[in-house]
Amino acid sequence: MSNRTFCFSSRGTLLLFFLLLTGLPVTLFSQKGDPLTKAKRPSVGLVLSGGGAKGFAYIGLLRVIQEVGLPIDYIGGSSIGSIIGGLYAIGYHPDSIAKMIRSQNWNDLLKDVIDRKYIAYEEKEYGEKTIVKLPIKDKKISISSSIYKGQEVNLLLNKYFSPVYKISDFKKLQTPFLCIGTDLFTGNEVILDNGYLPMAVRSSMSIPGYFAPVDYMGNYLVDGGVVNNYPVKDVKLMGADIIIGGDVQTGLFTTREQLNSITAILDQITSYYRVRENVIGDSLTDLKVHFKMDYGMMDFEQYDSIIAFGERTARAYYRQLKALADSLNAIEFRPLKKFVTRPIDSVFIDSIVIRGNKKMPYKYFNSMLHTRKNKMVSMEELNNEIRTIYGTGFFETVTYQLEWKGNETNLVIDVKEGGIGSLSAGVHFDPDYNASLILSGSFRNILGRNSKLFVDLNLGLNPRLRAVYMLGFGVQAAIGFNLDFYAFQFDLYDKNVKINQITFNNNKASLYFNNSFRNRFNFKAGFDYEYFRFRKDIENDSIQNPYQDFSSYGTFFASLAADTRDRAYFSTRGFNAFLRAEYTMPLADNWTRELFSNSAIIFLKYDHSIPLSRRFVFQPGIFAGALLRIDDSPPPQHFLALGGLNPRNYIDQYVSFTGAEFLQQFGNYSLVARAKLQYNFYKKLYFTLRADGGANEMDSDKLFDSREYMFGYGGTLSYDSFIGPVEVSLMGSNINPGLMLFINLGFWF
Repeated sequence: MSNRTFCFSSRGTLLLFFLLLTGLPVTLFSQKGDPLTKAKRPSVGLVLSGGGAKGFAYIGLLRVIQEVGLPIDYIGGSSIGSIIGGLYAIGYHPDSIAKMIRSQNWNDLLKDVIDRKYIAYEEKEYGEKTIVKLPIKDKKISISSSIYKGQEVNLLLNKYFSPVYKISDFKKLQTPFLCIGTDLFTGNEVILDNGYLPMAVRSSMSIPGYFAPVDYMGNYLVDGGVVNNYPVKDVKLMGADIIIGGDVQTGLFTTREQLNSITAILDQITSYYRVRENVIGDSLTDLKVHFKMDYGMMDFEQYDSIIAFGERTARAYYRQLKALADSLNAIEFRPLKKFVTRPIDSVFIDSIVIRGNKKMPYKYFNSMLHTRKNKMVSMEELNNEIRTIYGTGFFETVTYQLEWKGNETNLVIDVKEGGIGSLSAGVHFDPDYNASLILSGSFRNILGRNSKLFVDLNLGLNPRLRAVYMLGFGVQAAIGFNLDFYAFQFDLYDKNVKINQITFNNNKASLYFNNSFRNRFNFKAGFDYEYFRFRKDIENDSIQNPYQDFSSYGTFFASLAADTRDRAYFSTRGFNAFLRAEYTMPLADNWTRELFSNSAIIFLKYDHSIPLSRRFVFQPGIFAGALLRIDDSPPPQHFLALGGLNPRNYIDQYVSFTGAEFLQQFGNYSLVARAKLQYNFYKKLYFTLRADGGANEMDSDKLFDSREYMFGYGGTLSYDSFIGPVEVSLMGSNINPGLMLFINLGFWF
């Protein structure tokens, strides 16, 4: 890597002029004018500017270059130009690059979204419910240096540039290559022409404010396009006589309407500093293909349209490129290089090095990695293991390099440990729990190594405070301690007639053993101590007077949960299940056998998402539960309850039922089947048909009495917004006359 100065030269322009206009005569004479000596073939450099998603247009230019038989001798690029140019430089065919582009989920890739199967179970269980998140560093709330860290981009570049991991001098690639970075401390251009190619390209494309800066070869780098988005002069200095330029820049915006997004404003700010370099680059370019388009730099999902536009534009230059190729080949014929590069499938690892870990010991990583030294390792498996480490929540980024030393390959894993935690917030409204604001805190390694603390405070008419502390031993196992204080109100019904209102107050402490398996399955076993009361607005039974005072009881429990869904909301595949068995015992003297006694209860919740097509998803589910000892009576929050459309309730065995009021039906025995058909009819808009049927009774002999059956039906229109689902539902049932309206705003918590 080096910094170079600029020098002017018109040699390439004159050569191209004579080649295109005179062709054959130029092939007969050397530059010294000797008629007996064949002229030396000029070298060709390809320069690709930055411009975000617009750079997909370069696929068309590369295809035309291939078709006319024009070998490229040098390649340089900034930002997206460094990615496309780098892939072409190591021997990927333009069609292969296009296939790569089409195979990505760009929304997830650019936003560091990883498949939920790599996220630690507790991160899914206590996360996925807030809309703003602020890290805590040095005991202070701070703002992140970027919107996203580029975690998935790092892995993607490692994958596709893996065939050349042994080459550290980019001049030795199939086509010599360089890209540009910007030193964040000095503001100077840094030429990246050696080192580890994936990280060089990652540095060159690090859009300021969007992606985190990159530590690379002693520099702290952001997008090279900040200072030099069209590095023609640098490619000339590599030795290129003739420059072909691909440019997707739009220049400076001139109206307020054009500055309509954060990325547009960032692009405008950074464009000021590269204008001079663009002028210099244009003066040195011999044949420039300017892709002037209406697409924006963040329109990555428009890849097909951009690629097609790029090819149409490039084909307008077919004759010039063909004339150039023919003239050069007349001087000295050179066949096209072989463009057959593919990502490597596996690599032999001689040793493993972990860097950047201060709190988490080496044995922690060793226990998480199936990758071992002195072993052939699948690249796909390696990438997935990196995702699993990242998904623990302990690290801001987890990257790796394949380091070639002599005859050995070292796997170097670089981790950046997170701060002590973060604070986040979210909002929610529904008719049952009313309006709520949630303030959440997630903390790591503050109460012992390999520990996590989650704290949620729900502020509203139905408040809740929940704190969960987990001290891990090994990778998946932990000891957990939970505090849960909540209060909420609901109406009590006799069939469909409201007869009272209940207020629940419960204070619970839990100690349990926790073990997760592959981030998808979770087992807990432990003991709950609860201090509980519930009050009625209208007192109509003196035997229930003890309910008015707090009473205590304990519960031994074991639960098995599973979450294999691809998304927490609007899932398209996978299932979510929860099985719990418990034995509860009243501990207070004022709770006589007429009220509650020792009780054993078991219940199961199961919901599955089965894709029928790209837009339709069938979602069947069941809820079943029973009081295992028929003569016993559990405390009220251990009853089974149905009603409302809340997928998450404060109490696990309280579940939704279409067409029923919130907790309208209580019982000791429940069997419910449900079915939903989810239709994603436009972008983030969904319509869901739903139907529930079953029974929930105090007596087991009524469970299969057809006269007691409940049946509900409805439809939900949903928008997947940044604050969570925004939904409007119309529903009805055989237990409630007329249609009911249900509105949900925001993530459930």
